Amino acid sequence: MLRALLVMGVVSCIACGGKKDEAKPAPAESRVVPPAPAPAPPEPPRAPVPVEKPSAAPGPTTPEVAEAPAGNPPPDGKYERVVVEGVTVPMVNIMNGGTVVLVDTDGKKPRTWEEQYKKKNAKLAGQLDIHKTNTNKNDKLDDDEIDREGMWLIDSKGNITKH
Repeated sequence: MLRALLVMGVVSCIACGGKKDEAKPAPAESRVVPPAPAPAPPEPPRAPVPVEKPSAAPGPTTPEVAEAPAGNPPPDGKYERVVVEGVTVPMVNIMNGGTVVLVDTDGKKPRTWEEQYKKKNAKLAGQLDIHKTNTNKNDKLDDDEIDREGMWLIDSKGNITKH
């Protein structure tokens, strides 16, 4: 396309440029416009990118594989009587946009948080991949070691399931 425009521009300049001699007509060969070059062939279609099909063999669930349920994580706040790994607990406290979940397993007041689920390397919203237990009973989970790694998903109601 650019080539055709360039040829047309050169031809126009030649036909219009120079001294105008009205008494002498221009020779016939200068008035002939060369044919426009053929348009470039269209780009061939690209081959589709091969997609790997999941195998039927059971394997470990990774953060890239586990899908987060719709509507999760729920808004930050405290949720009563939710199910965590198949057990109904008195309360969970969802914080930091669902990246940290504290779990009260004993139900005593004032609330104590005996467990923590946290997102460290998980890719999607609502995925949690580390677990801590308050083993030293100081009501802080920062100084407790990670006791389990895996993949947990939190749904829109605050329930946590292992995947």
